[in-house]
Amino acid sequence: MARRGLAKGSLSRSGALAAFTVGAVHMTAGIQFGATLILFYLSSSKLTRVGAKRKAEVEEEHKEGGRRNAVQVLANSLAACVFAELLYILAAPVPAPAPAGGAGAGAGVGGWWARVLLRSGVDVHLVRLLLAGAFLGHYACCCADTWASELGILSRSRPRLITTGRPVPPGTNGGVSALGLACSAAGGAFMGAAFGATGALGCALGAPLRGGSLCPTSQTGMGAGSWLTGPAGVATLTGVGLACGLFGSLLDSLLGATLQYTGWDPRAARVVGWRHRHGAGNAVTANGVCSQASGQEAVSCGGKAGMRSKDGEGEADTAPVVHISGVPVLSNDAVNFVAAAVTACVGAALLVRS
Repeated sequence: MARRGLAKGSLSRSGALAAFTVGAVHMTAGIQFGATLILFYLSSSKLTRVGAKRKAEVEEEHKEGGRRNAVQVLANSLAACVFAELLYILAAPVPAPAPAGGAGAGAGVGGWWARVLLRSGVDVHLVRLLLAGAFLGHYACCCADTWASELGILSRSRPRLITTGRPVPPGTNGGVSALGLACSAAGGAFMGAAFGATGALGCALGAPLRGGSLCPTSQTGMGAGSWLTGPAGVATLTGVGLACGLFGSLLDSLLGATLQYTGWDPRAARVVGWRHRHGAGNAVTANGVCSQASGQEAVSCGGKAGMRSKDGEGEADTAPVVHISGVPVLSNDAVNFVAAAVTACVGAALLVRS
């Protein structure tokens, strides 16, 4: 998959190396984790190419085919690697301590970490359930945000800033639309269904059991238990994924609207993430129109004309970047990482209550 991504331009060299490492970790943890990662990657890569020409016109950082680097890959998968490996460690079978007053070992109860938790009075199956929910919540957020970003920007209606509700140019961090929200829900549900279906399929094909597996617990202590076996389990995971997708996408938009800078560059007539030509007195009005300091007339942010002085001179080189929203605290990758981490906690809580 890493070689394919590099050949098709969806991954840079550093991104391909990171993707190979992430894939190896997921596949080691179990087929359910590896297959979920693959489906997330394939869907994201395909959607990145949809409407590429339109995206290049309105987004400063748009790259043909996506071309994700190592930082972008890890922002969407590093935490999930941790959750998957912790589940793997919990699932490794070892003999249980010998019963009091008897010889020999009891049934397997999981790995050394599981034994430590048991001795501390911790419910190991609950921990496995929390980690499985965190894994799902993480990818539901990432997939929902990707689907919303890649397809929502193509909406014919102008997005609105999540914090104020005012219209903003397409591609603005924190801008939401009905199409984007629908894509968020679909992306989250897709990850939930993928996580559930691949686990059920793995059980049916006799794949090795792992801590997050949907298969019932075996006598060796592997598997997560019968808590989500069969079609009912897939439906539950789909619902959790949908909820996490919507929550994560909205949280990502909120962070983007407040802690990530977005401006309008009149020279390129598109949204930018930098402000080194930002001028005082520039803002976006309630009608989605860029207003400038005195001596300049307002020009729609969604148009090609840019800002110009009233005498018609110096309209390209002297026009400052117009501030739309946010302050430059977090990068796009940092926003994605924080949103996914918080949504992982939400996913864990939802799955425990399911």
